[in-house]
Amino acid sequence: MKSLKRAVVGVLAAGSIAAGTLVGAAPAQAAVPNLQMTGGVYCQFGAPGTPWNQAWSMTRFMRVTARDGEFRNVTLQETGGATKFASKLKKNESLLIKTTWFGCFPSSISGYAISDYAENLTDNVGFWWNVRRIDNPFDRFGTGSSASAAQVTGGGNTVKGVPTIPGH
Repeated sequence: MKSLKRAVVGVLAAGSIAAGTLVGAAPAQAAVPNLQMTGGVYCQFGAPGTPWNQAWSMTRFMRVTARDGEFRNVTLQETGGATKFASKLKKNESLLIKTTWFGCFPSSISGYAISDYAENLTDNVGFWWNVRRIDNPFDRFGTGSSASAAQVTGGGNTVKGVPTIPGH
C-alpha cells in the first residue's frame, strides 16, 4: 500500500511540475517571423495634366514583406523575369518588382520569395492576372471594345484597393 501511495504522489508531483512548466512558458511565446508576398495587376487612368504616354497604363507588381522578424538573403524572383535581392530585410521592410506600360492588355505576374530562414512557405508564392483587355472608355471613335468592360485580378495574396475575382 505504501508503494501505491508513493506512486500516486510521484505521478501527481510530476503532473504538477509539467503543468507549471507549460503555464510558465506560454507568455514567453512570440509571433513567428514570416515572409509574405502580395501583388496585383491593374489598369489606371492618369490624373489631369499627365503626359499622354502615361494617361492609360497597365501596372503589375509583386512585393515580399518581412513580417514579425528579420530575414537574411531574401530573394524575390519573378517567373521568367526580374530578380530583387536584399542581404538583410528588417521587420516590415519590403522588396518590390513593378512594371508599368502604356495601354491595358491582358497580363499576369507570378513568382516566389525565399530566404535563409525556415518559415511558413504557404504565402511565399503568388500569381496575379487580369482576365481581359480593358479598352479606354473615353474612346469616342469606337476602336476599343466595351466601355463597361470590368477589370479583375486574382491569385496569391491580394492587396487592398486592387480588385479580385469575385468569390476568391
